[in-house]
Amino acid sequence: MYIEGLRAVNGEGEYINDLPDLAGTLYMAIYRSPIAHGKIKKIDLSDVKLHGGIAFGPEELSKVIVNPFPNTVDLPIKYYPFAKDKVRFVGEPIAVVLAKDYYKAIDLLDYVNVEIEELPTVITIEDSLKNEVLLHEEVKTNIAMHKIMRFGNIERAFSESPIVISHIFKFGRHSALPLETYGILARFNDELEVWANIQGPMLQVYFLSRALNIPINKIKLFSPRDIGGSFGNKYSLYPYITLAAAASKLTGKPIRWFESRAESFIASSAGGERRGNVEIAATKDGVIKGVRYTFYEDVGAYVRPPEPGVLFRVQGNLNGAYDIRAIEAEYYVVLTNKSPTGLNRGYGAPPFYFALETAVDKLADEVGIDPLELRLKNLIKVFDKEINGQRFYETISGGLYPEQDYVKVVKAIEEEYKKWKNMKDVGVGIAVIVEPSGTNLAYVDLALNKIRNPHSASSDYVTIALNPDGSVSVFVNGTNEGLGHETTIAEFISKELGIDESLIHVENRVDTTQPWNLASGSYSSRFAPIVMSAVKNGVDELKKRLAELAKKYLETEEIIFENGRFYDAKNKEKYVDIKRLVSAYHWNPSEFNYDKALSVTSYFYSPLLKPSQDNKINSSLGYAIQAHLAIVKRDEVTGEFKIVKYVISHDAGRILNKNLLEGQMYGGLLHGIALTFYEELKYDERGNPLVTLFDSYESPTLSEVIDTQVEFIHFETPAKYIPTGSYGGGEGPIMAAPAALANAISRLIGKRISEVPIRVIE
Repeated sequence: MYIEGLRAVNGEGEYINDLPDLAGTLYMAIYRSPIAHGKIKKIDLSDVKLHGGIAFGPEELSKVIVNPFPNTVDLPIKYYPFAKDKVRFVGEPIAVVLAKDYYKAIDLLDYVNVEIEELPTVITIEDSLKNEVLLHEEVKTNIAMHKIMRFGNIERAFSESPIVISHIFKFGRHSALPLETYGILARFNDELEVWANIQGPMLQVYFLSRALNIPINKIKLFSPRDIGGSFGNKYSLYPYITLAAAASKLTGKPIRWFESRAESFIASSAGGERRGNVEIAATKDGVIKGVRYTFYEDVGAYVRPPEPGVLFRVQGNLNGAYDIRAIEAEYYVVLTNKSPTGLNRGYGAPPFYFALETAVDKLADEVGIDPLELRLKNLIKVFDKEINGQRFYETISGGLYPEQDYVKVVKAIEEEYKKWKNMKDVGVGIAVIVEPSGTNLAYVDLALNKIRNPHSASSDYVTIALNPDGSVSVFVNGTNEGLGHETTIAEFISKELGIDESLIHVENRVDTTQPWNLASGSYSSRFAPIVMSAVKNGVDELKKRLAELAKKYLETEEIIFENGRFYDAKNKEKYVDIKRLVSAYHWNPSEFNYDKALSVTSYFYSPLLKPSQDNKINSSLGYAIQAHLAIVKRDEVTGEFKIVKYVISHDAGRILNKNLLEGQMYGGLLHGIALTFYEELKYDERGNPLVTLFDSYESPTLSEVIDTQVEFIHFETPAKYIPTGSYGGGEGPIMAAPAALANAISRLIGKRISEVPIRVIE
């Protein structure tokens, strides 16, 4: 049974706006800068008060928000949740307005009087690099970070290779824009209590603690049971929580705020524009000897944590699926007068694989080898590093790829590829990737030249309790964005303990009064490898404890467990089921002379995830092979491209729930199609957002894919080093689809596509 789905169709979901107001709640509206770059000359809030409202500007907010958020680069770029002295993007908060009614608060924004002296803007990456106009004058540059990292003998790889290709690319600014926008209810007295549809708790509590200068144990962060989508977007809610907290502290009242759709477009969170170049050195027969990356990442007006992590999430898999032993990566992080960027589905991997896989396709043309054959030739085939019984391929940049049959997975698309390859008026494209999952948050440290406090947050807690009636309660400190986590946990425990799923209740929501850590939350495909491994550890421990109780109950030294019952190994007519055993122990523990509870807070952490060293890092716990095949045609009248068929072959380790996995893969594929053909956040030369509603964002609808045939080919090679044996699987499609589709269109039109989104081409 799909627990979350049943709740949704019955109208029984609990979303942020379903939570009732607290007594005395005031509604918050945000006055945002209408100008992309300028000096604040005057702020007058008196008219708001004359019309029955309350308003606070930077002067008042600074009394509560005393520190900027933590900095993730070496430059002293100070990021507050409101503008101080200067505005740097359209939509930047300047003041907050409060009223007893939401719509009145919105109306009162008309009475905020702000005078801004407009300054020249920096809109493009190219303009930012010139440093002629500075966003943060005190740091004297718009380049927030510039690093060159080399792995292996890159000079030799290029000097000795007869073939070197260069491939320029561009990946557009975009956003996930979940159906439910940001929402907050905050009360700040002696303690800060927050209810928000935040994707956490993760580092957000730490950020709040720093900004408000209060200890973490004074912050209680909660989420509703359900969240209407996130895709990484809701990680960046913490600046608005901070604003609401300050307003609550200043008024002594609870504060409620929810984001309008227009606000979500202009100032919520976006995936950054990336431009750059990929150079590949190869032999004449197509063996790749080395790769050079040059990436320019536009992070907007501020480096908002976890940025510029978008560049480094794939640090351990810079070689993709290929056996490449020499890599150079040159990274630029640039500031522009746009809203700050943040997490978006696949964080960092879609632009990375778009750059690499379109370049690999170009190499195939250069050496005259079939694109599939060239990929097969370069695939990793030898996994020669063994750790605790698991064989790995150690990448030159520090990643540990578990052993899988890459050739088998890629060859699974070969028959379909050959079927379409030579058809007239059809374009066939390929992309082969490894999908990282179970992120090691230490990759964020790679932006720093000197790491003062190395970290490697990647673990998690799960609490499981056996109740007196034999039912099971489970708590996970994360969020439910519709991924089926509750269902998967219930199914797993049901199978392991032989208990009916209806007797298992799973809560998957943020509650920092329960065990959590800096990695807790739902992101980066960590559920299957990390959270579910904690679940398995907890269930295994409970089974051990139940076994000891069963021995005492059955008065035997040897037992057998089958289908929810413990049997006397010498006499199977003597047995006790879990319900009776648990009830007996709860009712009269003295009869058992046993000192362990029937509840556990289990924990999972892998020692394979460590801080970076010399720019090398195992940036994810799991890496799973995927091969994508895209077949496209072109409409002769409109010139638009139509996807005829899309095939994904992959090995995600052990599949926990095939239906839910395929649902996430469909969603990831549609998201990748959206990035490839439709969605882009654009700005004019003055920094004004040109996209403020869905009618101009051009998101695809069902009609664009209704007759597209999608096929999944599943392989299962369970991981030995992960308790569940599972890797993530929901983000791979968005990582590979833009490259596969661009390669298909390149074949169709005979012209190399190197930019997304792809518009109608003459």
